[in-house]
Amino acid sequence: MKSLMIVGTSSSCGKSFITAALLRMLRNKGIAAAPFKAQNISSKSFTTEDDCEIAYSTYIQALSAGVAPEADMNPVLIKPAYDQTQIILNGKLLYTGSYTKYEDYLPEIRAGIESSFHRLAAKYDILIIEGAGSTAEINLANQDVANVYTAKITNSPLLLVSDIHYGGVFAAIHGTIDLLDKSIKNQLGGFIINRYQGIKDILQPGIDVLENKHGVPCAGILPYQHDLIVPDEQSFDRMAELFEANIDLGRISRLLDVAL
Repeated sequence: MKSLMIVGTSSSCGKSFITAALLRMLRNKGIAAAPFKAQNISSKSFTTEDDCEIAYSTYIQALSAGVAPEADMNPVLIKPAYDQTQIILNGKLLYTGSYTKYEDYLPEIRAGIESSFHRLAAKYDILIIEGAGSTAEINLANQDVANVYTAKITNSPLLLVSDIHYGGVFAAIHGTIDLLDKSIKNQLGGFIINRYQGIKDILQPGIDVLENKHGVPCAGILPYQHDLIVPDEQSFDRMAELFEANIDLGRISRLLDVAL
C-alpha cells in the first residue's frame, strides 16, 4: 500500500489544503486516491449517503479526489463543547459527555482507526493521510492517535508543513523535528514552508541550517494564496458571527446546520 502523510508544526498551517491539492493532482493523473484523517476535532461535519458523520474538511478532500466520502476516511471525529463533547467513531455516535473520559475509549478508537485504514487501503492505489494539530504534542503523547500512532500503523513517509505567515517558521520546524517521537523520526522525508510572500532566496540561509542540522530536505516553498476560501476547521470564526447576531442556540451539534 502506498501512502503519504502530511503532518504539521501547528493547527491551521495548511495540512488540509495541501492534502486536498495532492489528491486533486493524483486524480488528474488518473490515480485512484483517497484522504485519510484518523482523528479530527471540529464542529463542522458532513453526513455521508449512508448517514455517517465525518469532518467537513475530509469531505472536501474526497471531492478533490473525485471519490465518494465515507466514514473510513475519518474514523474518529471529536465535536467539542464546553460541557458535552461528542466522540463519533466510524461515523456513529460513540460517547457524549466530559472529554476527561476520552482515554477510556482509546482501545476502541485505535482499533477503529486501524480497521478503517486497512479497508481504505484495499480500495485505493494511494492514501494521502493528514495529521492533526502539531506532530509534537508531547503533553498528549499517550492520547495522540492522529499523528504518531497513525504514522506507525501506516508506515507512511512524512512531510512536515509549517506556516511562515506569522513568523517563527524555522524555530517551529526545528523544535518539531527535535521533539518528534523517535519511533517515527526516520519516516520524515522533508519539510514544507507554507504561505510565503517574498523572495525565496531570502529563506535559503535558514533552510540550509535546518537541512544540515537534521538531514531532512526542504521539499518546497508554497506561496500565500489570497484567493483561496478554506473553511476554518476550529469554527471560532463562525461562532463569533453567531454571537454577534445574538442567536441563542444553547448547544450546537453540527455547526454547518446553522452556518448558511
